[in-house]
Amino acid sequence: MELTSINQEILTAKTSDGWDLRLYHYLPTGRNVVRYPVILCHGLAGNKNSCDFGQPGTPEWERYSLAAYLSQQHSEHGVAFDVWVPELRGGGQPTFDPRQHPERYRWTVDDYIDKDVPAIIRRVQEWYLEKKHESPPVFWVGKSMGGMIAYAYGETKEGQKNLKGVATLGSPVMFGKTGVFLEFLTRVSPRNVSIPIRISDLLEKSGDLTSHFKGMGVNYENIDPEILQTYMRVGFANVLSSKVLSQFSLFFKHMTFCRYPRYPWMYDFFGRVPGMKAVFTPYSYTQNLHRFITPLLVIAGGSDKMAPKTDMEFVRNHVGSSDVTYLEFSKDAGYRADYGHVDLNLGLYSREEVYPKVYDWLVQHSTTSP
Repeated sequence: MELTSINQEILTAKTSDGWDLRLYHYLPTGRNVVRYPVILCHGLAGNKNSCDFGQPGTPEWERYSLAAYLSQQHSEHGVAFDVWVPELRGGGQPTFDPRQHPERYRWTVDDYIDKDVPAIIRRVQEWYLEKKHESPPVFWVGKSMGGMIAYAYGETKEGQKNLKGVATLGSPVMFGKTGVFLEFLTRVSPRNVSIPIRISDLLEKSGDLTSHFKGMGVNYENIDPEILQTYMRVGFANVLSSKVLSQFSLFFKHMTFCRYPRYPWMYDFFGRVPGMKAVFTPYSYTQNLHRFITPLLVIAGGSDKMAPKTDMEFVRNHVGSSDVTYLEFSKDAGYRADYGHVDLNLGLYSREEVYPKVYDWLVQHSTTSP
C-alpha cells in the first residue's frame, strides 16, 4: 500500500490470473460518510484519468475529477463518499512488461467482467472487513465500457449480491449508430493473433486517428482545448490487448454486446444467417439485460456519437431493474450544452451539471435497504 496526500492511498487488487490492479482510494472528507463505497471505473483503453482527472490537490483535479467531487462534503449537512478508482489490466502501470510477456496480452472484454471486476470488489470489501468489520455491497459508476462491464457483471448472481447500485455514463449495449472511430481502431489489430497495443502511441503517430477520435468523442463547444490535449496524452497511456478491439468489432458487426466467440470467423459468417444465428452466437449480454436487476442510473449525452441517446434508451427499456433513472444532458433537456462522450465527465459544465446528479442519485440510493 502506498500513502499519498489528499486523504489518498493506493492499493492493489490481484486477479485470479495474476494481474495486480491498482486501486486509488480517496478517504472521504467530513463527518457524514455514506456506508457504501463507490467504485469509479474507466472505459476502453482508458485509465484513472477518465473519472479522476488531474493530480490530487490541483485546480484541475478539483474541477474535473468525479472522485474529488464525490469524496468531499459540500455542505454542513451533506455527505461524502468513500471513493475507489481502479485501473483495469493494462492500465497505468501494467503488471507484466508487454515486451517480456506478450502472452499476457491476450485478454478480452470477458476477462474484465470475469476477473477484474470481482477482484476489485473483493479488495474493497476486504478493506471494509479489516477496517470496519463489515462487507457492504458497492456502488459502481462506470464511464463507457466501465459501465458496460457493470451491466454484464450485474447479470450474474455474484453481481446481484455485490452491487448496491450502478450508474453509467455513455455505456451502450447496442451499436446501431456508433463505430466510426472504434471500427477504425479494430483495423490496426490483427484478427488471428493478439498483440499488445499502446493507444497513446497510435494517437501520437496518426493525426487521422486523433481527428477521428475527437470528431466522434467530443463536443468542442463543451470542453477546454487544453484539458482535451492533456487527456489525450495521459488518459490513454496504457497497453491494451488487440483482442479487445477485435471483440468490439464483433459488437459493431452484429449489433450486440456479447462474449468473445470460440470461432470468430464462423460467427461472422453464420451470425446473420436465419436459422444458424442461434447456433453460433455466443452469450449475449444485450439479450440478457433482463437479468440485471440492480438500481440503475443511465446517463446519456445529447450529442454523444459513441453512445447515442437511442442506444442508452435501449438500456433503460430492457434492463430487469424496477428502479431505473434516465438522464439526458442536452440543451433540449435544460442543460447548458449538448454533451459529447468525453465531455460528459470532462466538460466545461460537468462539475455543475453532471456530477451533482450522480451525487444526488447515490445519496438517494444510500438510504434504501441493500
